[in-house]
Amino acid sequence: MAPFKRLALFLKIIAPIFLLVSAAHLLLGPGADNLLGAKIPAPVLADPVLDSQNRFYGVVFGLYGALFYLCSTNLQKYASVFSLTLLFFFAGGLARLVSIFQVGMPSGLVIMLLLTELLLPVILHLWRRRVAGQA
Repeated sequence: MAPFKRLALFLKIIAPIFLLVSAAHLLLGPGADNLLGAKIPAPVLADPVLDSQNRFYGVVFGLYGALFYLCSTNLQKYASVFSLTLLFFFAGGLARLVSIFQVGMPSGLVIMLLLTELLLPVILHLWRRRVAGQA
């Protein structure tokens, strides 16, 4: 398999996951956060501002899936887009650390997401650098 093919295939496999999460937030609003272990009272779930914000950011999260898929079509051409996408994904993990220090520990599932957000971008960045050297 050509150097970029495995990485491109991996990106094509994970891209739909981001789109599914995005769709869940679009359809469920803040209720999607209950699936992550949040204990959101009904009056808060019904807050129009929080509902709007959650659905907006949930749909924007789908950009990760779209960009990972786009990058998978030509990793050399979209190298800078790929790097920027990884940087923002990593920054999202750092934002979770800020939340932990300011508000406290989230559920175990969110901790797993945090680890993914901090580790996956580094792994993918190193993987891309390695295969770029083989191309």
